[in-house]
Amino acid sequence: MLKTGKETYGDAQAGIQSIEFAGTILTALLQSDGLQRLSDIAKLAHAPAAKIHRYLVSLARIGLVAQDSATGLYDLGPMALQLGIMGFSRFDALRFAAGMLEQLVDQVGETAALSVWGEHGPKFVRLVEARHGHASTVPVTHICPMTWSATGFLYSAYEDPDRTLPLIRRELEQNKLLRRQKAPRSEAELEPIVKAVRAAGFATVSDGGGGGIAAICAPVFGVTGRLTMALTIFARAGRIDTSADSGVVRLAVNAAARLSETFGFPGTEQTAEAVLSGPGVAKVRRAVRFRT
Repeated sequence: MLKTGKETYGDAQAGIQSIEFAGTILTALLQSDGLQRLSDIAKLAHAPAAKIHRYLVSLARIGLVAQDSATGLYDLGPMALQLGIMGFSRFDALRFAAGMLEQLVDQVGETAALSVWGEHGPKFVRLVEARHGHASTVPVTHICPMTWSATGFLYSAYEDPDRTLPLIRRELEQNKLLRRQKAPRSEAELEPIVKAVRAAGFATVSDGGGGGIAAICAPVFGVTGRLTMALTIFARAGRIDTSADSGVVRLAVNAAARLSETFGFPGTEQTAEAVLSGPGVAKVRRAVRFRT
């Protein structure tokens, strides 16, 4: 065990409060969309402006914070940028997430996948297949339907509408022409589903598009609070409980929250708990009901 001054290193419980508080200030800057006033940072960090200012002076001296000379506003500094670049180059996010998928498949016993937004919609980029003869699977590059899959519903709720709307409108027309069962055929029918997903914090389908697939999808957010990827568990209809209060939903939401935390999204424990206990969960199944 090493000792320096009053701080003890090697004790898992030891720590330096001033460093932890500096991290709170940096997190406040990370969450902002750009240059911030001192008062705004103080509000986000829940501390007096005079205290925040002293920390900002020190953080600026080591390059973690920068102050605009013309406006006096604050932002992340050059060292913060270097740390971000080096951290990104050394951390294989998808490999880490794939390891979590393996754990989830072991727990649930069904297939799990990660998706990111692609040119043609949500695309699976990692998939771990269930280890039994009735496993549901698709190619790793599978594009998820926007209007009748749990993954598509989630992206419809959280992704930028400028990206999603053209694909959604095209699919709705296809649903109408093909008379696709258990799928919305107009924006008016899709709207309550998207609202319910946004309110609940996750998406489920018990028989997506009448294709015999049940699925649960939870969002993974990045440090800026924007959707980074989505985590989906899916199986043949009837093999998983997609009710909003099921244990599988809880596992999916908590796993997605842990991934969000890894990617720098703050407050994931509180977020996951709010999702699982909030009033929105009851709306999900009620919203996904269509003509047969």
